Amino acid sequence: MPTSRRAFLAATTVTTAALSTVAGCLGSREGATAGQTRTSTRPPEGSSNETGSRRDGDGGFDGLLARNATVAYTHLRASGNRVLASGNRVLAGGNRVLASGNVADAEPVDLDVSGTPAWLLAYGHSVASGDDGQTTFWTVVTEAGTARTHRVTPTGSERLVDHGAVSTPPLGYATAEPASGGVGVVDTPATVASATHPVPLERGWLYVDPEGDLVVREVDDGETRFDLSVPRDARIVHLDGSRYVLYGGATDRYRHGALGDSVEGSRLVVVDTDSGRLLVDRELDSSVFEGLSPLAADVDGDGQREVVTTVSDAARGARIRVYDADGTERATGPVYGSGWRHQLCVASFLPDGPPEIAVVRKPHVDQTLEFYRLVDGELRVTATLEGYASHTYGSRNLDGGLAADLDADGRVELLVPTTDRRQLDGVRRSGGGGQPDEETGSDGRQGDGAAVAWSLPLDGRLSTNVGGTVTRDGLAVGAGTPDGVRVWTGRGHSTASRPSR
Repeated sequence: MPTSRRAFLAATTVTTAALSTVAGCLGSREGATAGQTRTSTRPPEGSSNETGSRRDGDGGFDGLLARNATVAYTHLRASGNRVLASGNRVLAGGNRVLASGNVADAEPVDLDVSGTPAWLLAYGHSVASGDDGQTTFWTVVTEAGTARTHRVTPTGSERLVDHGAVSTPPLGYATAEPASGGVGVVDTPATVASATHPVPLERGWLYVDPEGDLVVREVDDGETRFDLSVPRDARIVHLDGSRYVLYGGATDRYRHGALGDSVEGSRLVVVDTDSGRLLVDRELDSSVFEGLSPLAADVDGDGQREVVTTVSDAARGARIRVYDADGTERATGPVYGSGWRHQLCVASFLPDGPPEIAVVRKPHVDQTLEFYRLVDGELRVTATLEGYASHTYGSRNLDGGLAADLDADGRVELLVPTTDRRQLDGVRRSGGGGQPDEETGSDGRQGDGAAVAWSLPLDGRLSTNVGGTVTRDGLAVGAGTPDGVRVWTGRGHSTASRPSR
């Protein structure tokens, strides 16, 4: 019998709103007294101290997530940076060490899935207590919107929970040992915009409502609203502390339509959920932010996160742009005519090297992987490699790649689908100092400063995000095709030390 999604919610309920108390998520807001209304006007361009309007009332949520729940995102980390990072090793500046596991030589495990897989959520060591160090749990959401969770080891899998119909895009959680049934998908209510999901805070939720307002909702303490005209498919990502960043200012002035519709954001917004204040509201004049969310990561290696965006317009095309956390434009990359640039992640891909941004240029046309680096205040392309399609035109699934030490050699690889989307390549950087080297990869292809180190065959065309999670002894990655889901699990290397951002 299918298990109700609400069965995974804690027994305690409230009459106002169901709000998460998920451990590890930051942002317990200390704002105005309940019932006080604070009305604001649109701030000037750039930095802002605008305060949202405050009110009480039922937010439409139906229960409390249990304390200490582990949250699973399709984009892996709350910051939107698609890297697998160790949770217990931290370098100077607060950057976590990227996880290490040899999936390149692992035998895949195929999951028995009913229906075409569309989304994957994965859990590892944080919930798999008492296992052999390599057990993972995978929630597979199908195109029809139904979900099941599987327990996966390096040698096999078993179905654990049938969740029935779930909200998409999915936000997963595990409140206890998943093998005992404590895993589920958040039941997104009608008070949240239809093409996104809420983000858990320490004492509540942050979400976009159907009218485009950004809402901070707290347990037993009402809500704060910001009138930002947020696109209904916008994703909110964590910047740092109690600060979150997203796109507002929905507009159809750039009708490319590559990401599900012709509406994109035109405002870069940073909100502080502790103070209930809008810190940054930077509007583009004629371009748009082409993407569902920014990516928050340390791009310059100073230990502080910057904001990575893709800026597009009909006249010039798309380019990568980096902003400081205060909304100041830091640098903009080159333009190669019309088309989209798909920002995937930020990591130190070269041994002991500076952070670089991994991007697929025009994944529907050029299909070229690029690596960007901040050099003397400029955003330069330091390496390229042709042959990658990280996105399907018209899809809202932008999670088509990830980075980690994926063969336990102490170096970081980017895992990304090939042009035909039937294989995942482990791409490794070469060269240094911003000067690309030409290198021949394992498949004989040459790239400027990057090459294919190894590949993972899918035996079908990729239909899901590229998923992954960290285990106690390594990591696991997974991908789905219309025929099922394939998971690779590998043990790690004790000396892996590449920082995440």
